[in-house]
Formats: sequence, structure tokens, C-alpha cells
Amino acid sequence: MMETRDIATWVYLGAERRQCDRKLFRCSAQLLLPDRKVQRVRTLDISVGGIGFVAPSNLLRDAVCEIKFRAPLLDDGVEMLMARGRIAYSILSGKENGFLVGLQFTEISPNAVASIRRFVNPC
Repeated sequence: MMETRDIATWVYLGAERRQCDRKLFRCSAQLLLPDRKVQRVRTLDISVGGIGFVAPSNLLRDAVCEIKFRAPLLDDGVEMLMARGRIAYSILSGKENGFLVGLQFTEISPNAVASIRRFVNPC
């Protein structure tokens, strides 16, 4: 059962706001902040349009960041994926012990998009 704050988060974000199918995706990642500092984050889910993760600090909406992660998206190996995006939301989550953050991709290579698409919709 969802906790009250998780329900509030879900209502705030709204399922209809998502424009792409998402899939659970757990790995460590590095987030390059606008001030060029690097922050370690934990990914939660991914789509061709963006990535959700848990960050140790609150991030400003619309801030432009870069994310980099090594992940086994394909059966034939591990890829390093990098993308630039803007922070769509950042909400405190006691359950996740950090801030739930949505990063909407603004610059991502076509190869990375193809890898994510195969991962999210393997059929």
C-alpha cells in the first residue's frame, strides 16, 4: 500500500504527465550539476524521454544537468550512456531517503535513445 506522501507525490506528478513508457532501472549514476560539481545518484526508472533518480539534495526545477551511467541495457554488453537534460521535478521522499528527481532529456545520442527504446520495449 502506498504511504500518504507517496500518494501525494503520485497525484502531483500525475500518470498523465508521462509522455513515454518507463521501466524500472536501478544503477548508480553521476550527475554533473550546473555549478560543475558531481553528485552520485541512484536511478529508479528510465524512458526515451528521461530518467528518474534519487538525489541527496534538492535540485532546482529547470536546472540543466548531465547524467552519466554505465548500465547493461543490452544483452550483448554494458554501455556508458550520457545525456543532458532539465530537472522536471525534485520532491523530498522519506521512503527513498533523498529527493525523487525527474530529468527530462534534452540532448541524447541517437544510439543511446535506441538502446533505451530496446530496453523499455524489448518486443
